[in-house]
Amino acid sequence: MIRVGALLAAGVSLAGLAFAQVGSYSAVTNARLAAPEASNWLTTRGNQMNWGYSALDKITPANVAKLSPVWAYSTGQTEGHEAAPIVNNGVMFVSAPMNKLFALDATTGNLLWKYERELPDDITSCCDVVNRGVAVFGDMVYMGTLDAHLLAFNAKTGKIVWDRTIEDYKKRYTITSAPLMANGHLVTGVHGGEYGVRGFLEAMDPKTGKSLWKSYTTMKGSYPDGSEAQGGAPTWLTGAYDAGSKTIYWGTGNPSPWMDPRRKPTDDLKWSSSLIAVDADSGKIKQGFQYSPNDAWDYDGVNEPILIDTMANGKSVPSVVTAHRNGYLYRFDRSGGGVKYLNAEKYVTVTAYKGLDKNGRPIWDPQHRPDVGKQVNSCPSFLGGKNWHPAAYSPQTKLMYIPSNEWCMTIKGAQTKYAAGEAYVGAEFELNAVPNLNYVGNLQAVDPATGKKVWSQTFKAPLWGGVLTTAGGLVFTGTTADRDFIAFDAKSGKKLWSFKTNSGVIGQPISYSVNGKQYVAVFSGYGGAIPLWAGPMAQLTKDTPRGGVLWVFAVN
Repeated sequence: MIRVGALLAAGVSLAGLAFAQVGSYSAVTNARLAAPEASNWLTTRGNQMNWGYSALDKITPANVAKLSPVWAYSTGQTEGHEAAPIVNNGVMFVSAPMNKLFALDATTGNLLWKYERELPDDITSCCDVVNRGVAVFGDMVYMGTLDAHLLAFNAKTGKIVWDRTIEDYKKRYTITSAPLMANGHLVTGVHGGEYGVRGFLEAMDPKTGKSLWKSYTTMKGSYPDGSEAQGGAPTWLTGAYDAGSKTIYWGTGNPSPWMDPRRKPTDDLKWSSSLIAVDADSGKIKQGFQYSPNDAWDYDGVNEPILIDTMANGKSVPSVVTAHRNGYLYRFDRSGGGVKYLNAEKYVTVTAYKGLDKNGRPIWDPQHRPDVGKQVNSCPSFLGGKNWHPAAYSPQTKLMYIPSNEWCMTIKGAQTKYAAGEAYVGAEFELNAVPNLNYVGNLQAVDPATGKKVWSQTFKAPLWGGVLTTAGGLVFTGTTADRDFIAFDAKSGKKLWSFKTNSGVIGQPISYSVNGKQYVAVFSGYGGAIPLWAGPMAQLTKDTPRGGVLWVFAVN
């Protein structure tokens, strides 16, 4: 666990209080979010459906070898840099660890304004002091904070318009990912599942911060002895929005604690480790699917839901696809705003389950299911076949590109008792390698309808950054130990270009254009959960230097 207050310095700084006016900034509307211009990058994954796809096509396999840096910006932080920049009409907003926020000229990197959060000294975070990005709407920029606030800034000046406390940080609630705009509502989730928080989604008026609805993700009656009040199911990664059905799709995390002797095998602990479909206007949870009922492995269900159309029984079906931490790639029918299980296929080594039944419910393998006092070895590890780092989808190739990891763990349940603000895990664990494999990271191109693998690229060390696909036929991602930012051919998987950065690349790459020129941007700045939690597997990145730099590339 990390206490961050002692690392902080001066608090708020807005470019020396000399506010730079951004004259070309255009208000962001529901219509623009529903159909974003190719030149801009208005959400962390490029659209509200989480594709991670850019419709720009000027950088191609034929000229990507000429890609070179045009500017770079150092944040001054040495923790994990996982954010995706947001770009609107040549203005870039990018967040950094410790809740720093920078507004930059997207063509030059010149600073327009900045903000530094003055955080309390007793802030605690399970998994580094990261921030994964911001949201934009109207003339404002929104950022969640490590002390569980949501802030609204004037996009042109950096002045704070409103500051709202979402929950009590002393109970270890934090907000580490971008909020989601859904039908004019600003929706945020929360982090803190290792501290016995109660997960929820909350929607606000983006102009005022006034609460519109709040929906908890732990259900009374599904947890023993009223323990849903500290039941976990945090909502710490940004969901997706289906504008057609006005439905928010959002993943939920592990139950708290991971194991509890009060639980029975029939206690599903809804809606932990699940995908939920939420009415955007009322907050009602309409339907859900539980990936790991009564989860004992920390197989969070928060991985990004990607909304696409797939073929089922010869018909095109509106679908949700998601690569879950338990090692399965799932596909659901989202017709009418629902969640109907279609199929799932393994994409990494899985021993925790014998398989899935016809409804997608896991069939446990008793030899690989831990319990209090019972140690087992299970694959994948609690860091998952894929963790927070988002996959991407290309409408050109109809493939999903998954940054996966192959690793296992020894895990044993341990007695624990809830105390507000204290760790509430109930497990002891250590990562280890998958037998007879000489790699951990594996970038896979997969057919999301069938789970069939089309190509893959393997890496000795873990992958921990997001993926970008483009209309130019390229796939971009980065590596940890090698510090490379790489472009692959989207169809064949051939490596076409790479650039050695300052640190491990765990950011989310994006692409945008200004005055007809296409750029690709990504954070390099190693940190996050691997150095803190991966134990022996973290040794694969022990020599990776630290320090956050935003790199921006274009074809010369």
